[in-house]
Amino acid sequence: MEGQHHKTSFTTYSKGCSAPEDSFDLKMQALTFEEMKTILDFSPAGIGIVKNRVLGWTNDIFHSMLGYEPNSLKGKNTRILYADQKEYDRVGSVLYSSVDRYGNGLVETRLVRKDGTIFDCGVRASRLDKKDASKGIIVVITDTSELKLLQIQLQQAQKMEAIGVLAGGISHDFNNILMGIQGHLSLMQIDMTATEKVAAHTKHIGRLVKTAAELTSRLLGFARGGKYQITALNINELVALALNIFKPTRKDILIHEAYEEKLHIVDADQSQLEQVFLNLIINASQAMPEQGDIFVTTQNMFIKEDHDYPFEIQPGRYIKVTIKDTGIGMDMETQKKIFDPFFSTKEISDKKGRGLGLSTVFGIVKNHGGFILVDSEKGKGASFHVCLPASNNILVKKINEELKPFEHMQKGSETVLLVDDEEEIINVGKNFLEKLGYKPLIARNGLEAVEIFRLYKDEISLVVLDLIMPKMNGKQAFSEIKSIQEDARILISTGYAVDDKIEGFLNKGCHGFIQKPFSLNEFARALRKILDKR
Repeated sequence: MEGQHHKTSFTTYSKGCSAPEDSFDLKMQALTFEEMKTILDFSPAGIGIVKNRVLGWTNDIFHSMLGYEPNSLKGKNTRILYADQKEYDRVGSVLYSSVDRYGNGLVETRLVRKDGTIFDCGVRASRLDKKDASKGIIVVITDTSELKLLQIQLQQAQKMEAIGVLAGGISHDFNNILMGIQGHLSLMQIDMTATEKVAAHTKHIGRLVKTAAELTSRLLGFARGGKYQITALNINELVALALNIFKPTRKDILIHEAYEEKLHIVDADQSQLEQVFLNLIINASQAMPEQGDIFVTTQNMFIKEDHDYPFEIQPGRYIKVTIKDTGIGMDMETQKKIFDPFFSTKEISDKKGRGLGLSTVFGIVKNHGGFILVDSEKGKGASFHVCLPASNNILVKKINEELKPFEHMQKGSETVLLVDDEEEIINVGKNFLEKLGYKPLIARNGLEAVEIFRLYKDEISLVVLDLIMPKMNGKQAFSEIKSIQEDARILISTGYAVDDKIEGFLNKGCHGFIQKPFSLNEFARALRKILDKR
């Protein structure tokens, strides 16, 4: 770049004058090298030239964005900009393959400043010379930290709207569950001596409680703040669960389901993908103010290297979930905007709200390595196709797990300190422990738990600790117990979902987590998992 004049030209007109009708012979002003350099230096984006992954010329913003002194990065390998080798390799692979194939590329990543802080950014790359790849590439870095923050805030707002739309259906489901529990309890009380009938009723009640727990788990997942917890999932089960939540909200819509029997497994976050499918289903329903039909299908697909998609996709095995409606449809102009943040086809005064925001759906699918397509015509409905890469995992997270009979449950004889401020939880937990053969000690707050542990630390094999309690909360009690005995075994028990706080406990010497409500079988398994570990 140095020593050359780039003759970029601009046409100028004097104020109040017009160009001659029969002539376009206008004076052209060529930018000098210094003028071009000034423009590049004052660009809001970091711009640099990279050859063989080594930095050459870079503008001032490139340095300031990364916390380096001007001209101090020349000759440095781009590896210093990344937190680890894995991300360095990933970004390089995506960018260089895109540049080789299309002449340019874009990837989202996180770069490391000189002081060690990390920021979100987008990196664009294109060849300096379209014909000669050996001359290197020009990269443009855009700081997207503020945009990411806005997207997270938008996603949370859209989650709350989704919960609002679903509230009626969820309350309907809870009332049905409570009616079922109340009905079985009433029938049990008629004749408590009929052992087989009592056993059948309790089995039904157990299933109903598990269904209620799944509903609350989904609500907790919505509130998790965008945190990803990747597991191997059967998407057929996940789509069916999303439909089960939606169905009570619109009885006037017919749902048609067609699932591929041997659908590929997907590595994904259950809560995030539930939001994707719920958002798409609810948007489909909102496109049908009156009655209508929604068609949901799943299928396996394979994308070849010579695919004809107009964007970069890694070839390989994928699954596709299609959600099709018979609603009002969209014209091409609307289709171009539907994935933009804050875009909605609804008016602000619309009583049904601003829509659930397909930008959230797009972001979640993209973060899972997938992509989303839409087919629609005005007045002819719309089809959304969510495509996700298949996993190589064989073991799949079981969304519904069968209960073991009592005689097959894992039992013990150790002393367990149960800490909870809710009397019902204490009563149930104490009975659980006694039935399983353990010796229970009871504490109703953190302060009491610390005192009991201090007195009986040599006898207590495990502490089952609630987090939200009066006088001293679980976090404080955890620290106090660990200060008394560093290798104390602690099982966190709470009604909250796993979040940063609970993961913090797990990283600081906590041995496990069990979420309320839990069955006797789940409790027995959680206790032995910790106690049998040496």
